[in-house]
Amino acid sequence: MLSDKAKFAIQALMSRYPDKRSAIMPALHLAQRECGWLSDEVLVDLSDLIGFSTTEINSVATFYTMYAREKRGEHTIYFCTDLPCALRGADELMEHIEHKLGCKAGQTTADGKITLKDAECLGGCDHAPVMLIDGEEHAQDLNVEKIDAILERLKSNS
Repeated sequence: MLSDKAKFAIQALMSRYPDKRSAIMPALHLAQRECGWLSDEVLVDLSDLIGFSTTEINSVATFYTMYAREKRGEHTIYFCTDLPCALRGADELMEHIEHKLGCKAGQTTADGKITLKDAECLGGCDHAPVMLIDGEEHAQDLNVEKIDAILERLKSNS
């Protein structure tokens, strides 16, 4: 459920756009920042605020990978396995990450701290393989040692 503060911020967002449909994506981002993910209840709140059906709001939330329709860990790792990254060892590195975290892509670690997601393309082909953690790029010729150091920092900061 959205707080009154979030509802007010979403109403302010809507005033910026001549077509209220344009406010759907920024409203989804705001709601996700507040709640951590987009539950059915949050989508109903957004539907009521913006004036579109819950189905229309959900169609946007489920189309884009940056929106979480399921509860995620405190941190979300996106790891690209698209062709340029695969050519530079992404498949083996993804297996390594899954082993280190003890969960497969699409799952969350047993302690609820980290969700691992497979990504088709993260736009970093020039320095593949690419990994995003909580929206920040962690790339530059990733290898097992670099990934291990990143995961250790992430685990110790949780």
